[in-house]
Amino acid sequence: MGKNMVRYQIVVLLFGIVLIVFFNRCQKTSHKSDQTYTDTEAKAAMLISKAKANHSDSTIIYLKEALGLVDHLKQDSTAGKYLEKISTQAIYLKDSVLFNTANAKAMELAVKTGDSLSMGHAHWNYGIWYLNEERFDSAYYQYDKAQHHFENQGHLYYAGKIHYNKASILCRNKHYTGAEVEVFRALKLFEPNKNYKQLYLCYNLLGIIYNELKEYENAIDAYTKGLGYLKNVKDPGLFRDHTLNNVGVLYHKSGDYQKAVSYFDKALENPGVQKTDKALYARLLDNRAYSRLKLKDTTGLYTEYNRALKIRDSLESKLGVITSKHHLAWYRAYAGDTLRAIQLAKESYQLAKSIQSNSDVLDNLELLAAIDPVNVAGYQKEQISLINKLRNHERQTRNKFMAIQYEAQKYKQQTAKLSVINNKRLNLIGFLLVLLVFLFICYRQHVRYKQLQLETAQQKADMDLYILLHKQLEKYEEGREEERLRISQELHEGLLPEFYAVRMDLEDLSLEGDAESLTRYRKCIEELKHIYKGIRGVSHTLRASRIFTSVNFTAIIVDLAKERAVTGKFKLIIDTDLNIDWSKYERLTKMDLYYYINEALQNCIVHAKATKVTLKLKIQGQSLVVIVADNGVGMSKVSSKGIGLKNMQSRIDKLKGKFTIESTQGKGTKLVMTIPYPTSNSLNPNLS
Repeated sequence: MGKNMVRYQIVVLLFGIVLIVFFNRCQKTSHKSDQTYTDTEAKAAMLISKAKANHSDSTIIYLKEALGLVDHLKQDSTAGKYLEKISTQAIYLKDSVLFNTANAKAMELAVKTGDSLSMGHAHWNYGIWYLNEERFDSAYYQYDKAQHHFENQGHLYYAGKIHYNKASILCRNKHYTGAEVEVFRALKLFEPNKNYKQLYLCYNLLGIIYNELKEYENAIDAYTKGLGYLKNVKDPGLFRDHTLNNVGVLYHKSGDYQKAVSYFDKALENPGVQKTDKALYARLLDNRAYSRLKLKDTTGLYTEYNRALKIRDSLESKLGVITSKHHLAWYRAYAGDTLRAIQLAKESYQLAKSIQSNSDVLDNLELLAAIDPVNVAGYQKEQISLINKLRNHERQTRNKFMAIQYEAQKYKQQTAKLSVINNKRLNLIGFLLVLLVFLFICYRQHVRYKQLQLETAQQKADMDLYILLHKQLEKYEEGREEERLRISQELHEGLLPEFYAVRMDLEDLSLEGDAESLTRYRKCIEELKHIYKGIRGVSHTLRASRIFTSVNFTAIIVDLAKERAVTGKFKLIIDTDLNIDWSKYERLTKMDLYYYINEALQNCIVHAKATKVTLKLKIQGQSLVVIVADNGVGMSKVSSKGIGLKNMQSRIDKLKGKFTIESTQGKGTKLVMTIPYPTSNSLNPNLS
């Protein structure tokens, strides 16, 4: 035994050393694949968002594509979150294949990584799926598993919601005592943190439980507390009206029909009920009519019953139609129309039987026994048979829930015992590993310090080299621009004047000769004019290219605006911010700005027919704002079809900026462009 223990300790130590070495090697290679994971994650996240936003046939396609991408991600908590989102959306899409695939992968990954919280979410999703399929025992089992994980992680909010869900299942299966216990467990977790919405839901469910147990005073107290918490909920929706309906039903059951009607009236006073929740609106109409019938107040009652029935029929609410026809049958029986009452009761009975709503089947059998004395024996026999069947079913269901609770408790006790044993082993192994890791870290830190010194020196050398290359490139560009300017000046100030003088001399010559020679002479003069214009254009182009490397870019913009003012014969007002540092912008950026402003001023000339134009350049926060405003003819509707506006928008999109147009017919137009203003004059390797 002693030798085996020594061997075990040696194996653990060696295993720890291998793990540490492997981890450090993985660190070196992980950076290479980070970008790939980032791109894949971004695409997966985009597909999941598109699926959530678009409820169409493409939704499932998006989710399946995202699921395929998640398989290529690093299998960590991020991948688990994506799988959880996919499975959650699959629940609402009712796609069993997609849900089971995604949630199984989420559970497998959570188990593999030991992520207890993610395991809890996977069990929770299984619980929701089974609940939607009305497999209550399976849903309860999954909720119980989820609760265990959430409580172990100290996530009391999620644990409280699970208690609430378990209570809801028990209530639906008429296990009211167990449901009451679960609600109080949820309240214990929600009350310290003041989770008002969850507190309201718990007290509302508690009111329903007490109502079913015929503890009406306790039910009223629970509903009142719930409404008190609802006042602190920011967006309560129609929760208040649902509770008022529940209170009305409670008073109806207790025989206080007048008070029941008053609560139904309070809920119906809210116009939002009819607009946003037609099912609730129909329920309130039908319940109020039924309570009024008990008070023998039949004025307009038939109309109200029919209105509720039509709404429920349009919503395809089978349970609602069953209730409406049942209540209408009572009304017809009260009015003395027994045949119609029997017909309605049978229709309600058949529909309840088709969807296996046993409580409604029993209610309709009781009604038929009361209004159809000829067949009363058959109704009562079927009623007794169904009651016995339901009691057996309820007993079996309760036994299942008790068995699940017993197994869960037994599992917790065994886990606790194993945890104590494992803790002792882990403490010893942990101490040895910590000591080993400490020694190894000391060694690694020393090595890394040396590596860091070398890397820092290398980075400094690389930066110095980069700055040197950048400066040389700038000097090269400046040399090119100077040479262009020199050529432009020589063309403009030397060659062009001489060329012009020669051309003028030729034009002034009075030549004589035959018609063909004179025609050729005039053609030569015209060709000389074209050549002159071409050389002049080349000179201007060579000079213009320099403006985009100029630091004093403001002066260039001002010159441009003044030229356009002369051409358009409008008054120009210029307001520029002297603090703009144009050296922070690249050459291509300044080119786009120059052409944008040129296009805006050209529009003032060609389209606006303006007499006054204002040009503003200013720094606003971390943005550069350019405003061109005129007092021209304006536009009643801004058109996006013009090529000029499209070009301007294209340039601004390239600069990652914003572009707005404000225009009113007869009152001018205002163009506002906003682009980012660099906060630091950092070197940019993407030089033009």
